[in-house]
Amino acid sequence: MLNNLKRKIQIWNRERVERRRQQRDAKSAYEHVLGVLGIMKNEAMNIDEWVQHYISMGAGKIFLIDNGSTDETISKAQVWIDKGVVELIELPGRHQQKKHYWTAFKAFRIAKRCQWLLVADLDEFWFCPSGDSIAAQLSNFRAFDVIYANWRNFGNNGVEDHPASIRQAFTLAAPELYFHTERKYICRTSVIKSRQSLEIHQVAGARSERTISDNETFHLNHYVVQSMEFFRKVKMTRGNASTATAASVRDMTYFQKFDTPCTMPDHVLANLVASGKIK
Repeated sequence: MLNNLKRKIQIWNRERVERRRQQRDAKSAYEHVLGVLGIMKNEAMNIDEWVQHYISMGAGKIFLIDNGSTDETISKAQVWIDKGVVELIELPGRHQQKKHYWTAFKAFRIAKRCQWLLVADLDEFWFCPSGDSIAAQLSNFRAFDVIYANWRNFGNNGVEDHPASIRQAFTLAAPELYFHTERKYICRTSVIKSRQSLEIHQVAGARSERTISDNETFHLNHYVVQSMEFFRKVKMTRGNASTATAASVRDMTYFQKFDTPCTMPDHVLANLVASGKIK
């Protein structure tokens, strides 16, 4: 009898919290259902495709942190800024990725403007294999605050010169999803309470019962090495955004580590782009 009463109280409390959250969201009148946050350095080869991809995914605004680019990255970003799609902040401090995320989160007032936030590097492409936009799918996740997806790592495909589209050129993937330690997330901005919340690979402090991993509704393609041209000119030279200890690990041994396992054909995203369902 007592256990049944406790369960009823727990259910009632969860329903009450959910009603309050829905009321809070309704009152907030967010500008955008989905915002995207990324940090970049020397991404002139990829920035246009990456931004266009997330526009296709329903992002109302894309927030970019430039971490000291020396190529044409910023001038290419300016085109999207002029279109009202991208907002940019320059934070050149090295190995401070989490700090930069929090600085950008506050500076752009993301919690006030976006209901959901997707965090991705410029070699990471979230999408729905159904062809739907991510923003459209989020209405099915009312009971959740955080959605995780694991990397699907893609290799080099024997490509020397950098292609016009990395989503179409690189179609060989590792057979298994990558470790949970390297997963990424989409979250309600309301759960980001402090700098400690906004981790690179997780949202710290989020309620476990409102957290889900979903690698079916969402795929997360990670083009970790790309073309040999990109790897040599960019990946090997720019260092690591998060830690100084990882700044020099991107050598040919690193390339082989990620490229060699990628033997499984995966054309899901390439076919969606080719069909025009994703631009």
